[in-house]
Amino acid sequence: MGSNKTIVWFRRDLRIEDNPALAAAARDGSVFPVYIWCPQDEGQFYPGRVSRWWLKQSLYHLDHSLRSLGAELVLIRTQSTLAALLECIEAIGATKVVFNHLYDPISLVCDHNIKGKLVELGISVQSYNADLLNEPWEVYDARGQAFTTFEAYWDRSFNMQRELVTLLPPWKLVPATGNVAKCSIEELGLEKETEKASNALLARAWSPGWSNADKALKQDKVGQNSTSLLSPYLHFGELSVRKVFQLARMKQILWAKEGNSIGVESVTLFLRAIGLREYSHADQNNFKAWRQGRTGYPLVDAGMRELWATGWIHNRIRVIVSSFAVKVLLLPWKWGMKYFSGTHFWIADLESDILGWQYISGSLPDGHELERLDSPEVQGSKFDPEGEYVRHWLPELARLPTEWIPSSLDAPDNVLKVSGVELGFNYPKPFIEIDLAREHLTKAIFKMWEMEAAAKAANSNGTDEVVVDNSDGIESLPIPKVILKNNAPCPTYSSNDQKVPTCQNSKSNQFNRKRSKHMEEERPLQDNLHNPNEVGTSRTNEDCSSTAESSMSKKQTTSRNSFSVPQSCSSSKDNSFLECESSDMKQSWQEQIDMEQSSSKGGKQRIH
Repeated sequence: MGSNKTIVWFRRDLRIEDNPALAAAARDGSVFPVYIWCPQDEGQFYPGRVSRWWLKQSLYHLDHSLRSLGAELVLIRTQSTLAALLECIEAIGATKVVFNHLYDPISLVCDHNIKGKLVELGISVQSYNADLLNEPWEVYDARGQAFTTFEAYWDRSFNMQRELVTLLPPWKLVPATGNVAKCSIEELGLEKETEKASNALLARAWSPGWSNADKALKQDKVGQNSTSLLSPYLHFGELSVRKVFQLARMKQILWAKEGNSIGVESVTLFLRAIGLREYSHADQNNFKAWRQGRTGYPLVDAGMRELWATGWIHNRIRVIVSSFAVKVLLLPWKWGMKYFSGTHFWIADLESDILGWQYISGSLPDGHELERLDSPEVQGSKFDPEGEYVRHWLPELARLPTEWIPSSLDAPDNVLKVSGVELGFNYPKPFIEIDLAREHLTKAIFKMWEMEAAAKAANSNGTDEVVVDNSDGIESLPIPKVILKNNAPCPTYSSNDQKVPTCQNSKSNQFNRKRSKHMEEERPLQDNLHNPNEVGTSRTNEDCSSTAESSMSKKQTTSRNSFSVPQSCSSSKDNSFLECESSDMKQSWQEQIDMEQSSSKGGKQRIH
């Protein structure tokens, strides 16, 4: 056993069996288990009554189990998860923080920021996979691309070599001691007095807790055409999906030997359900690569790295990166909106930001056409003709000749070599070809129309339901308050961050070097991108999974007409973004819309 003092940060991994973070901490020394309840972090995803009841019961159960091993579960209610972790670190003199991955977009952003801050303070941080058979970035097709259909994804994932070994609970835990402002489970406020009568009915049907989850699994009739009832246990991490898969697979093999074809088919369907759960996490790698500026499209990546480094990007770049996320990567527009407004856009008008995302995604009658997909390569040639903006924020491409900046993939091998660019290593290959992205977008649109038509048909023949407002006299529930934090995001990249696919196999993922057939057909856009007056000294991007570490070390350079942050708003130690009075930064989405509309009628508009 080591001598580390490790904080084990529990979230949706409320078990002691097959818990990689807990097991690692127990091996390294003393442990400080903590669960932090921060309602502000939940936002509009604040859990309902039933979920909060389950969480409360599960925490009771976990605390009892940890106490039996020698360490109690410290419960903290706070308005800042990071502040609570820092308090715990100081209280026990912690040298390390461990936790298991979460994959929803809010948690991905939160975890990345917290990791960066802790590493900056010299705290070792390690995170683990405790929720999936395979991490989202571990399953690719033969070209190194993410799968776009479930059948192909599951065929690959199901047949991947994996160690189906579950970790036993620690034999004993050595507690790390310290004084923190902890609270009882009741004081967490997970259950209101008015909810207790209704929640009593839940206890008759369900038994939350990791050991009860284990009992439910052993009693489960997998292969007998029955519902497993394991979903809530999996959601709260009380049950290991690896253990579930292993049990089901063993039954499938056994029944196949016995010639029980009905049992084999039933288990196959059960395993497909597990596969669908895995597949629902598969696009998280796209989201992460987008926000880290690692998509393989230089103009998009430059914009996202500027956003991370400065908290601001020009209206035109905002439109480009937003459209790319929704139309090329097929990410939900609400993911991007939350990332912009809740994490970096301290100066953002939330209502305007929401309207802008709806406009870009084709959700508005007068917004972008639903099927419109602009090539970032064409946009790069139009708005950054000299490549200065890209060079400023992507120093790994700084030596590339101007003609190859918009599409580095098209550059000849000798040009790439001389320029020090290794596609797939120090700069990623494009996640997806634009032509293929168009096909996927078209399929998604037709699928949506088919579903809409089917829904209308189901409600035809006089069976339409009439929706009325029955809310009169009912007390309105409080709307979660949006907290815009003033502190700048941490520039430090954590080497322990969740991995981002970088397509490191230079021989795979080969794209047709011909430019997209649609590139020259793109509709003309309005304004030209003016270049920064100065470009910082370039250097090789040492870590291809970095968010913007290469950009952050560069001196902030400005120009009234550049996309880099205005001089009056450049990054400083006092985080003075909120004090900025630059009219450039107050430009709204609607102004951009007006520019597009006026441009379609006449001459080009210049960005000021």
